[in-house]
Amino acid sequence: MLSIHSAVPAFSAPTVVRAPTRAVGATMFNEGDIGVTPPLGVWDPLGLIEKRDMRRYEIMEIKHGRSAMLGFVHILAIHAGVRLPGYLSQAAGLKFADMPVGCFASLEATPTAGWLQIMIVTAMAETGAGNVPDLPGPSGLAGGPTGLVK
Repeated sequence: MLSIHSAVPAFSAPTVVRAPTRAVGATMFNEGDIGVTPPLGVWDPLGLIEKRDMRRYEIMEIKHGRSAMLGFVHILAIHAGVRLPGYLSQAAGLKFADMPVGCFASLEATPTAGWLQIMIVTAMAETGAGNVPDLPGPSGLAGGPTGLVK
C-alpha cells in the first residue's frame, strides 16, 4: 500500500522553473499610455523597445488588426449569401456567385492569377510600395474642406 502512495508523484508533471522577467525602464512611455501596466510598467522581456522603432510596430499592429477585421466581415458576408456581381475570372468563366463557401473549397477554386494578385497587393501593403507621399492639408490631402483636391 505504501508503494502505491509513494509512486503518485511519479505521474505528475515536473515543475518548470521560469527565469524572472523584468519590466523595461523605457523613457519613451509615460504612466497611463496604452500598453503600460501599473505594477510592471512596460513589459518587454526581449528588450526590443530599445533596439527597434516601436512606432513602426504600432502601425503594423493597427494595419494587421484592420485586415483581420475585414477578413472576418468578409466571412460573415459570404455565409450570409452576399456575393458580388460579375466574373472573378472571365477566362475561366468563374463568377463570384459560383465560388464555394467552405474555406478549403474556396481556396482551391481561386485561379492562380487571382492568388498572384492577392500576393502582389499584400506585398505592396506590407512594404509601403504604393504609398502616396503626405500632402499639405488637414487630412493629409491637399485643399478643400474634406481635404480632397477638386
